[in-house]
Amino acid sequence: MHEVNQRYFPRDIEAGNFIENFLVTAVVSVLVIRLFLAISGYPTIGGLNFHIAHLLFGGFLMMVALAILFIFLNKDMKSVASIIGGIGFGTFIDELGKFLTSDNNYFYQPTIAIIYVIFVLFFLALRLFENKVKFSKEEYAVNAMEMTKQVLVHDLDKQEKKLALSYFRKAEKDNPIIQVMLDLLLKSEALPVRKPNLFHLIRRSAGKLYILLTHSPHFAVILIGFFIIATLINFSSAVSRFFLAQSFAEWGQLIFSFISGIFVLIGIYFLRFRKSWLRSYQLFKLSVLISILLTQFFRFLEQEFIAVTGLFINLTILSVLQYLIYEEKLLEKD
Repeated sequence: MHEVNQRYFPRDIEAGNFIENFLVTAVVSVLVIRLFLAISGYPTIGGLNFHIAHLLFGGFLMMVALAILFIFLNKDMKSVASIIGGIGFGTFIDELGKFLTSDNNYFYQPTIAIIYVIFVLFFLALRLFENKVKFSKEEYAVNAMEMTKQVLVHDLDKQEKKLALSYFRKAEKDNPIIQVMLDLLLKSEALPVRKPNLFHLIRRSAGKLYILLTHSPHFAVILIGFFIIATLINFSSAVSRFFLAQSFAEWGQLIFSFISGIFVLIGIYFLRFRKSWLRSYQLFKLSVLISILLTQFFRFLEQEFIAVTGLFINLTILSVLQYLIYEEKLLEKD
């Protein structure tokens, strides 16, 4: 007899990526909104008699994200929904200060700290749940069927077929339905998309480029060099502030800059001496997430909108690492 949570509440194996999209875009939207309002002089929408708060736009965007999930079946649109939902949630929660104070004070100073704590706790709780609870065979089967649906939508894309096969192999092989679907998938020929859109063209080209790069002896050197330089810059900045740090924000930046740098060094070790591309990418990604969700928070408290530049740089690096991890997982399944 299967447990109720396994039978009726199967989890998406790729949920972590959607959660990261949601949280990162939420963080970005909060900072961008506050930067825009400061530059534009805090304008109001609605004229003299009304004020249309931007949390209403946030609610509308979250509704749009839900509508996308209700209407579309493919995972590409699920990624779009996670981004739109994140922007909506960030736009919504940015006005938290108005609902914590009796005078509706948007500028209530602890608001930004409370918002970031909410983001961090949400991220850590979901990551803890994702890492500690193992996926059941039934969940692998459900995810494999979902992926099979995806590859059929895209005329049996090769990359999605690899993922579906890997999930089916981890599912309960005695189940006759799973065996039939696995046999069908194995016999099906993976074809290119008949009319590839811009998304598929970019992904296909990027995949070929990644294979070429990983076979190049210079790629690892360039990647290690980049993260060594970034780590040295962060460490030198942290060390220069070590004896000058006085405020809560300064000590927060100092501590989490060191922690982020340590994960980069561990990632370099796995790449250089263990030749583990996937593990090193995951450690680099963890370092960037610490920088976005923790270091960036303390930097924003101290430097306010100057910190936005560093945030966008970290987001760019995070996007590249997410793709590198995706491609490396596909190569491991060959």
